[in-house]
Amino acid sequence: MEINAKKTGKLLIEGKTKQVFELDANLVLIRSKDRITAGDGLKSHEMKGKAVLSTQTNAALFEFLNSVGVVTHYVSRVAPSNADHEFSFVAKKCAMIPIEWVSRRVATGSFLKRHPNVQEGQYVMGSKVTHSNLQLAGHRFSPPKLETFFKDDANHDPFWSRESLVAAKLELNGLLIDESRVQQMLDTTRAVFEILERVWQTADHALIDMKIEFGVIDDNGVKEIVVADVIDNDSW
Repeated sequence: MEINAKKTGKLLIEGKTKQVFELDANLVLIRSKDRITAGDGLKSHEMKGKAVLSTQTNAALFEFLNSVGVVTHYVSRVAPSNADHEFSFVAKKCAMIPIEWVSRRVATGSFLKRHPNVQEGQYVMGSKVTHSNLQLAGHRFSPPKLETFFKDDANHDPFWSRESLVAAKLELNGLLIDESRVQQMLDTTRAVFEILERVWQTADHALIDMKIEFGVIDDNGVKEIVVADVIDNDSW
């Protein structure tokens, strides 16, 4: 399904890599930018074509997740008759939970900076990536390691424990993020990673780590936590 989104409403929010426009009371248009960032946004530059690639990747992944029963905010691609259809998609309006949910199969990257005594995981090249013959030197997490980070660029997105999340008593769209909902999001984070990990393996690739975000939608008073934001090449 594709939606005609020629008439966009007000700009609701603009971040480093995307803009969110109101379409109606329940839907938004999310438009990607040709911008890449690093270091909590301190480093950034334009990269022509990045927005199109991001949107194509995001749409394919969210459509797949929807098809296997993961509840997300994604609705559809934008109809080709719209001038910006190549770098925009339609989603349900939601209040974003300011937490990044990270899954790790392999100890590498920022995890090693915080845990320098752990041996870096490196996949051994030369063999097809399958469940049975995946080879790894160094530390591999089984089940995947889950971490949560509070979205705060000024403080470099600090790590938050499960207890910190519950104690914060975050409330979005009238829904309190209590212990049961934290567990729900942890379970979904692991499920999304393991689902996409299998997809990567069909292409002889290994998914090392990734991050997702959640939002809360309000459908006529019914509150629901959904996988939200974008899932693209900046997510892993």
